[in-house]
Amino acid sequence: MSQWNQVQQLEIKFLEQVDQFYDDNFPMEIRHLLAQWIENQDWEAASNNETMATILLQNLLIQLDEQLGRVSKEKNLLLIHNLKRIRKVLQSPGLTTAQLPLDRHGETCIQRSKPCP
Repeated sequence: MSQWNQVQQLEIKFLEQVDQFYDDNFPMEIRHLLAQWIENQDWEAASNNETMATILLQNLLIQLDEQLGRVSKEKNLLLIHNLKRIRKVLQSPGLTTAQLPLDRHGETCIQRSKPCP
């Protein structure tokens, strides 16, 4: 079971804390739609290597574009709108690779079954 699926099964008090992790720089829609891809990346290594982090950001944008193409076929107007907005934020010059998700944090919260900091 993916980490994201495990997170969704946490008690409501923990889910409320998880909700606080997501903002406009990395919205929860991206975590949900790209869960498997995100969990397969080496975020720890990228956090210490700017080049790798930049490559992961570019790959994230590619994954986002693929999802946008998929939902466009489904004519899900709200999701199309949100994904376009998210893509624009992720492509903004002010975004730093330090704002990319460090997925290992979610794993720690799940393993400990306690509130995330």
